[in-house]
Amino acid sequence: MGPKAIRHRDPLTPSYRTPKPGPQRRAQVPALFYQAADPIPSEPVVDRLRSLTAEAQVAAFVKDPDGRYVYANPYLLAALGKRMGSDWYGKTDADMWPPEVAMMISAHDEAILRGESQVFSHVITFEDGPHAVLLIEFPLPTGDGRIGVGGIGVDVTHQAKTDARHERLTAAIEQVTESVIITDLDARIAYVNPAFERVTGFGRDEVMGKNPRFLKSGLQTPWFYDGMWAALTNGLPWSADFINRRKDGSLFTEETVISPIRDPSGAITSYVAVQRDMTRERALDERSTQLTRERALISETIRDLRAGDTPEATAQTICRQVVAFTGVVASHFYLFELDGRAQSIGFVVAGQSDPPLQRFASQRARQVRERAAEGPWIEPWASQPSRSYNELLKGLNVHSVACAPVRYGQLLIGLLSVYAEVSVQEVAVTEVLSALAEFADLAGAVIGRDVAERTEAGRGRDHIADVIARRAFGPVFQAIVELASNAIVGYEALTRFTDGANPEVLFAEAAAVGLGHELETATLQAALMAAESLPQSAWLNLNATPELIVAGEPLRTLLSGSRRHIVLEVTEHTAITDYPAFRTAMAALGPNVEFAVDDAGTGFASLRHIVELRPAFVKLDRSLMAGLESDEARQAMIVGLCHFAHVTGCRLIVEGIETEGELAVLRGLAIELGQGYLLGRPLPVADA
Repeated sequence: MGPKAIRHRDPLTPSYRTPKPGPQRRAQVPALFYQAADPIPSEPVVDRLRSLTAEAQVAAFVKDPDGRYVYANPYLLAALGKRMGSDWYGKTDADMWPPEVAMMISAHDEAILRGESQVFSHVITFEDGPHAVLLIEFPLPTGDGRIGVGGIGVDVTHQAKTDARHERLTAAIEQVTESVIITDLDARIAYVNPAFERVTGFGRDEVMGKNPRFLKSGLQTPWFYDGMWAALTNGLPWSADFINRRKDGSLFTEETVISPIRDPSGAITSYVAVQRDMTRERALDERSTQLTRERALISETIRDLRAGDTPEATAQTICRQVVAFTGVVASHFYLFELDGRAQSIGFVVAGQSDPPLQRFASQRARQVRERAAEGPWIEPWASQPSRSYNELLKGLNVHSVACAPVRYGQLLIGLLSVYAEVSVQEVAVTEVLSALAEFADLAGAVIGRDVAERTEAGRGRDHIADVIARRAFGPVFQAIVELASNAIVGYEALTRFTDGANPEVLFAEAAAVGLGHELETATLQAALMAAESLPQSAWLNLNATPELIVAGEPLRTLLSGSRRHIVLEVTEHTAITDYPAFRTAMAALGPNVEFAVDDAGTGFASLRHIVELRPAFVKLDRSLMAGLESDEARQAMIVGLCHFAHVTGCRLIVEGIETEGELAVLRGLAIELGQGYLLGRPLPVADA
């Protein structure tokens, strides 16, 4: 920053006092620049400038038309090292400034005397060293028609130093050998340095805006990442080895430190990861002592489990192992019940006898269940007298709790928790969370079926199993028409349930209770059998989930007996998490089975399914047809999709054609295939 201002007297006003603020002072400001009546030097003009700048932390001066100084404020004089008196008054630029600055100011004065203002910056050496100064000079008309010069200088040294530090920091990050990644709060990449590009093989333009998960090798468990996010979202740095995969498919190990970045208020705004390639230093089979211990505990737990044990006995066995983690003083396992409560089925305290099992109140159970649906978490433990085991935990000096949901398939059935003596800020708590999540997964696999039978999911499973056993469903077929000739070229098989249940809802319920593949396979088998009565020249569209397709063998067995051309439709509302695996599974089904993206334009992946999978057919959803007859934008979009389909080698099927007007527009747009109530409703095979 510039030198501190010193209050001086100048020879023009022996007893100067700063004017009081008010209307009179404000009225003088424009007169200084536009209507000065006295020629410079003149005391009124100088006084008016002094009234504005005498106490200001900026440099100010006035020169007469001959370039001689008639006013310099205390801040400027202190900066230049001048004293009040004749050693500055009436002097020129050459007397006041260092030579290089004097030449620059004098050069700008020529433009100012022509009536032009000038703004420029320069590094000037004052008494206390060099300063970066922004100078503003402007013309001052005088009463005799001549032009004087006024000037204001602002010290911007601090800003210049800040910019220089920023440039040095940027240069350092760009040149270090460690990879640096910065993401926003949603884990979208905002910056990578050149080292990241060298190590991974991915260019900066390829990764901006993406989640770093595309580097995952698949060799580290989901619980590893659960632990990472639990630490970061609690404001803690995370340090670990990541086994990642380069663009060329090769594996590499990185020593990584990920830290939250906070703004001045303390809120987390982003994350920065610094990674060092340690592939040569560490073999892939190296595991930390903690991971080895966790695996040993899990193996020991599995050995201790006995066939026929009740869920309570299994839960207690798991709790005994979990409580052996470092810093853990108690472990708790409870199930969510039909009545909205939660029932403890396991509770172990280190070094003490097992306490009696208790139930949770429905309100508390509901809160925990909602939180558990989001995944594992850690939080500070707070004493609340109304809660179960409060006095016991209070006596154990508990400071934090880590929780992992227990699932059976997609069904949330319970929660496994540990209570720790250390605070939530301690790294030991987040290290426990990864192993805790794995134990919770093991518990779900072991006791899930027995627990599900106690819950509403058990009832739901019985209902779905009954639908499958009774074959309480039947296929209907809707025609796919070639619009130019009105010829039926294919049929889509749809399922209708005997009790009138919504097919979408019932299939979702079946998936939730672990019978999704069974119901799907049964309905597909019914459709294939009924389709034998349809013309062999027409292809058959069957709706299938990505999971059933990737599973491979059940679907291959089902389709192997069909001689018909089959098209498998996957709705765009369904996520495909592994495109290479999906493509491999489709290829294994043989040349008579093709693939279609259904509901295009409305669903999960937008056009990504089409780009990634190159299907034989793309079906446009009915929602794109609304107002088609008068909406030129929708017509243009469909024409564009036709061109896209032609270029990529797939065929477009427009669904939901319901009026003659829509049909006429589509024919005018040269759409090849269509489907909808106007062309044929879904009907049993005899009517179809």
